[in-house]
Amino acid sequence: MQNNYSVMSQYPSRLFRGRYTLLTGLASLVLLALGCDVLAGWLWRVESAVPENIHMVISTAACLALYGTALAIALWRPRGQAHRLLAIVVIGITCLVLLEHATGQSTGIDFPALHAWRHDMLPKPGRMAAMTATALLALGVGMLWLPAITPTRTRIVQICAAVPLLCGLLGGIAYLVDLELLYSWGAAVRMALSTAVGLLTASAGLYGLAARDQSRRLRSKDMANSVFATACILLIVIAGTTGLLIYRLASHAHEQSLQTVMSYSARQRAALLSAQFDISNDTARQLYQHPAMQSLLEAASHGQLKQADAAAVLSMQNNRSFNGIAIQDRAGRTLVQVGYFVNRPLQAVALRSPPGAILLWDGSYSYRTTHVYRTSAGSARLLLEQRLDMFNRIVQDTAPHDGLSGIYSLCGHDERYLHCFSQSPQDKGSTIPLAGNIHHFTVWPAFSGQRGTMHTIDYSHRNVIGAYEPVSDTGLAFSYKIEVGKLLAPIRRDLEVGLFVMSIVIALGALLLRWRTYPLLREVQQSNLMAELAAERFRNAAEANMDAFAIMEALRGGDGRIEDFRVVYINAEAERMWQISRREAIGSQFRQLGIALQIPDFFDSCRRVVENGQAVSEEIPMAFNIDHPSWMHHEIVKAGDGVSVSVRDITQRKLAELDLALREALLKTVTDSIPALVAFIDREERYRYCNKSYMRLFGIRPEQIIGVHMRDFLGDETYQQLRLEVEKALSGQPSSFERDMSVRGENRYVEGRYIPQQHADGSVSGFYVMIWDITQSRARELELRNKVTLDGMTGLLNRSAFMEMLDDEIKHHYVKRLAVALLFLDIDHFKQVNDTLGHAAGDELIQEFARRLRSQVRATDHVARLGGDEFVILLAGLESERTAIGVAEKLLEAVSHDVELAGQRRKLSTSIGVAYAAMPDITPERLLQIADEALYQAKAAGRNTYRLHRVG
Repeated sequence: MQNNYSVMSQYPSRLFRGRYTLLTGLASLVLLALGCDVLAGWLWRVESAVPENIHMVISTAACLALYGTALAIALWRPRGQAHRLLAIVVIGITCLVLLEHATGQSTGIDFPALHAWRHDMLPKPGRMAAMTATALLALGVGMLWLPAITPTRTRIVQICAAVPLLCGLLGGIAYLVDLELLYSWGAAVRMALSTAVGLLTASAGLYGLAARDQSRRLRSKDMANSVFATACILLIVIAGTTGLLIYRLASHAHEQSLQTVMSYSARQRAALLSAQFDISNDTARQLYQHPAMQSLLEAASHGQLKQADAAAVLSMQNNRSFNGIAIQDRAGRTLVQVGYFVNRPLQAVALRSPPGAILLWDGSYSYRTTHVYRTSAGSARLLLEQRLDMFNRIVQDTAPHDGLSGIYSLCGHDERYLHCFSQSPQDKGSTIPLAGNIHHFTVWPAFSGQRGTMHTIDYSHRNVIGAYEPVSDTGLAFSYKIEVGKLLAPIRRDLEVGLFVMSIVIALGALLLRWRTYPLLREVQQSNLMAELAAERFRNAAEANMDAFAIMEALRGGDGRIEDFRVVYINAEAERMWQISRREAIGSQFRQLGIALQIPDFFDSCRRVVENGQAVSEEIPMAFNIDHPSWMHHEIVKAGDGVSVSVRDITQRKLAELDLALREALLKTVTDSIPALVAFIDREERYRYCNKSYMRLFGIRPEQIIGVHMRDFLGDETYQQLRLEVEKALSGQPSSFERDMSVRGENRYVEGRYIPQQHADGSVSGFYVMIWDITQSRARELELRNKVTLDGMTGLLNRSAFMEMLDDEIKHHYVKRLAVALLFLDIDHFKQVNDTLGHAAGDELIQEFARRLRSQVRATDHVARLGGDEFVILLAGLESERTAIGVAEKLLEAVSHDVELAGQRRKLSTSIGVAYAAMPDITPERLLQIADEALYQAKAAGRNTYRLHRVG
């Protein structure tokens, strides 16, 4: 029951949405029924069940039936070609018809033989009217321009639909008001009422197809103009209908009044003629019964008539209104005659009663009777011919003298012909074959004793109103007819004045309507414009949206519960994603669509949103398998008594997330196995990732470090030392460093690298941290370096390391334009100590000597042992040679203190050679050589002194 109620409640909205489809379908059915009904009527020669249908010719009926079929096919398959083929057939038929009208020749499409049984189709039975052919031609052309998907095609189809609409309206109005009776051109536009209905129906069907193909919505201005145009059309229709009704009532009343007068006039004339016949029959009967006439007839029957005596008797009786009196024998030979007889009348009709009576016309009416006298010996006849003077005067007085006099007809008939007497001497009367023309005779019903009036087309194809009256039992009948055109001539003038006045009233009414409704329409137009702009923005946003978007309205049952949803709108992305056309989707129910889309529990989600008003945003798997996983993200928001749905295919994103998760897991596994600290720090200098090495080194789980600031984790002192490196990395430049670090109370030596995370647009979102604990390797490196560069006994630089360093310092000081001094020293009398006290004492002396030298120089100066008891000191960045001399003297003083060796105190002294280079553009070897030369000079001077040589 609920389902039935839901379905029934949907009918009005469905009918409104499909109104153009319904209009076209109904038009197709009506055209097919109308055309087939007419065709059947002509083929089987039966009157149609629909009044006036038989007045539609076969070619018109065939075109309407073909067009109805074309409408149905175009509605079913608008992109096909079958309906165009039928339209071409219709166009071909109408072109042939127009060619017939233009040339006057027949092309064989009129089928006159099939129309011959209806003689009212004369003079050219079966020929389609030119106006009807023009309307059908426009309909066929309009069908060829479907579908109306462009403004140009739409305009052409609308024009093609308007032509048959105007033709049908004009033809129908001409039929209803008998326009051909008012104007001569009315016959050209008049068409059968069924034809007019067919054209109007076909025009409506073509318009429905064109409107169905259009997706454009009415704009505000169009709606305002449409409202005004509709109001004007209604005003015109109301005024026209009122005028038409008034005209029909007036013409009908005038016609009824005239028919009453005509019926009375015909009855009066028939009565006068009947009275004239009675008088003439009485006169003829008196003459026949006269004794003298009986004697003559007795003699004539025996063949004993004496002509002279008979002529005298007849002459005596011919003093009345007789034209002539004659006595004939049994063979019809005239025995005696007085007066004259009309031998060659223009018209003669034998009367039914009395027997043998004949009505003659030869410029005036004469009445001939025959009386038969029978005896045992034979028979004789008395012929009497009388003038109908009274009736002749009446006919003369009522002869046509103006447009409304009408035409009186006195007619009789035999088995083959209808004989009608004339009203004037100039007219010979008419003799008309009865076959096929009976229904054209206004006088015919009177022959069967009927009397009355009728409106018909007479034998001369004139539209007439006729009254008919029988003339007693004579077999004659009177008719009185007036052409309707003459009857309506006064009404036509009144109608023209009325139309003019009505046009002025309609124009004033339209102006008044425009003036009164303009403010309201303007306000409505502005409101609609705002609504259209909002709707246009919505449509543009919806169509530009990369998500599939749909709007659905709720379908409720009798208890108010939501039973289904109907799709109201979908965008282009929804068409692509769901692989369904917008035309198929809009109007369909969601349960069918939802099953096709395979969205699990989607209907329940939509229903909950409508009921509780809370929006839903979910990510759901559409279909999942190992080979083709699929996910959708949908958002459902309440919209009135329905929902708006936004669906996005997030399969690629989910796959990327899964891939990223796998990569992260793999990266975590790899980084956790690396014997180094690996971390990621964002632009806010907070840890976002760190590996398990932090746990091993710092004893803190990685989860506790995530989100912690570098300053808080490293401490202020370490952070300040690394701040420049951090800023460098955040600016997009990689940085590296080696430094000592205190970890849980232990000094560790680490090597670190900061690698920026730089994106394609150049922005930096953070940097990666990689730190290696190289404490042990550093210690081994220092140990190896010491073994390579330091003297094993004194800890000073050895010769090779000193010479390498000396080369760098000379180049540096040369560039900086600074002076250097190289002091070359040895221990005086070292060989004696070595020989007397032993090598151990000599080694001890060398170590003490090195200690004293190192204590007397700056940290920036370099002290080295070249070998044996030879030492060198490089003084860097000197301002003058006086500084070098001061250092030499200071060294002499420091070395001169006694030293205890092997339990003995021994005096210690040194000799010094100084090579001073203000601009050290010299090689290390040459500088060392100059200092060595200065040393020998100091030894030669007695030792315990120095000598200085200037270089350059």
